[in-house]
Amino acid sequence: MKAITFHGVSDVRATDVADPKLVEATDVIVRITTSAVCGSDLHQYHGRGGGALVQTGAIMGHEFMGGIEEAGAAVRGVRTGDRVVVPFSVSCGQCTWCRRRLPTQCTTTGRAVFGGRFGHVWGGGQAERIRVPFADHLCEKVPAELSDDDALFLGDILSTGYVCAENGGIRPGDTVAVFGAGPVGLLALQSAQLFGPARVFAVDRVDYRLALAAELGAEPVSLDRGDPAEQLRALTGGHGPDVALECVGHETPFTQAIQAVRPGGTVSSVGVYVETSMGFPAREAFFKGLTLKMGICNARNYMTPLLPLVQRKKLQPARIVTHTLPLKDAPRGYAIFDAKQDRAIKVMLKP
Repeated sequence: MKAITFHGVSDVRATDVADPKLVEATDVIVRITTSAVCGSDLHQYHGRGGGALVQTGAIMGHEFMGGIEEAGAAVRGVRTGDRVVVPFSVSCGQCTWCRRRLPTQCTTTGRAVFGGRFGHVWGGGQAERIRVPFADHLCEKVPAELSDDDALFLGDILSTGYVCAENGGIRPGDTVAVFGAGPVGLLALQSAQLFGPARVFAVDRVDYRLALAAELGAEPVSLDRGDPAEQLRALTGGHGPDVALECVGHETPFTQAIQAVRPGGTVSSVGVYVETSMGFPAREAFFKGLTLKMGICNARNYMTPLLPLVQRKKLQPARIVTHTLPLKDAPRGYAIFDAKQDRAIKVMLKP
């Protein structure tokens, strides 16, 4: 089958690899209909993370969905022909941490991610097929009327954006600032609006991303116009927003969020940090009395409850899709997404 494989910094290729096989009775084989390039894929693409994130020749990607082509003998919850979406992290559903609703901490799989290098090495979803273990736990059935562009993001960035907003503790009438108007930030923006804020600001420097944020109901704050904390205080009567949602995964926006949010406010961070240490203004956070919440999203917990919100268009994840390319053109998709060329926000891949 064809798959996108890693061969070094800025080097991903469409190559021929062996078809996946059922290994355990709880496995399924999914024929992929759509996958996507995620912002965290760019960490591997850039060689960030100490070179330990992915091996040469590994199949990339953790955002994917498709139809079940083959099912193991012990699979009961899904069957051949079912259309499913799968979370980005691999978990068993039965270990101590899974039972505590922390599947990203799964001890059975060693915190594994599809297409990643943590724990057991699982093949990624930028391919024609994929082996999905623990299928009864991981697979979420997708209704026929829901497009791939709407359903796919349940497995990662829609759930992540929602968790970011939820962890912010947004109350009706609050002001919210979203730091980063990339795919996760734009979905966090949509999710934040479910909680009834009076105003939502989007902080970024990419003009076309800010334009889409404005279409989705946010007030743009451009980094090219100066310090975002000063801009946000000026827009909020000198106080700063009640809640800051950090959706980038870098020291600079995390620091800016702490500096911008009002005293007693909340900073919620879901950006993926690959560095082992990071500086931030701890003294300022302490004396402002802030609440800080951060962490990887346990997406499996959110796929089922968010699905009806997508069906009823309370959330419209397909709005962020800008490019749909054949799987073989994924190297170009990575390049334009990385360089923010051709107004790219979210790149989808079709086998």
